[in-house]
Amino acid sequence: MILVKEMDGGDGLEDDIFIKIYNKYLPYVYRYLYGLTFNHQTAEDLTQESFIKALCVLQSPNESIKSWLLTVAHNLYVDYVKKNRRLDFRPDSFLNQIKVQDFTDGLMIKESTKSAFILIKQLPENQRQAVLLCLVNELSYQQAGEILGISVSAVTNLIYRARKTLRELRRNINE
Repeated sequence: MILVKEMDGGDGLEDDIFIKIYNKYLPYVYRYLYGLTFNHQTAEDLTQESFIKALCVLQSPNESIKSWLLTVAHNLYVDYVKKNRRLDFRPDSFLNQIKVQDFTDGLMIKESTKSAFILIKQLPENQRQAVLLCLVNELSYQQAGEILGISVSAVTNLIYRARKTLRELRRNINE
């Protein structure tokens, strides 16, 4: 195990680079895994496993830390799917547990997030992964391609088809 500390002379937990990485990138990893599994508990477990793996082999990867963590998360998800062939996509109550101060704003955020995930859930697996990486977690097409093991043009094509499908799904809902 490699423990990385910033070289500023501090020895408190606030100086632990892993805690900084965890706090900064937790939402990205969780959001990606939730978008794949649609289950709060499974996404939380896989997120924690991703950070445990990161802690065990923490290094300074050449790519961005966010991209590297999402690669770890993606690989854990693939392993999870292989072990649990039948994913349980029952409605999850997690989105209803989000607490916000302003009820009106909170309701709008919950509903738009919920409806976005409902639409994303209907995409084919490869399109859903590309959307979650590029559009939700704001990775470049290059980074998403490296995570998924495909070319940049394949990612571009997946995003194009996903956007087209999402538009059609939204039209069907509005009709």
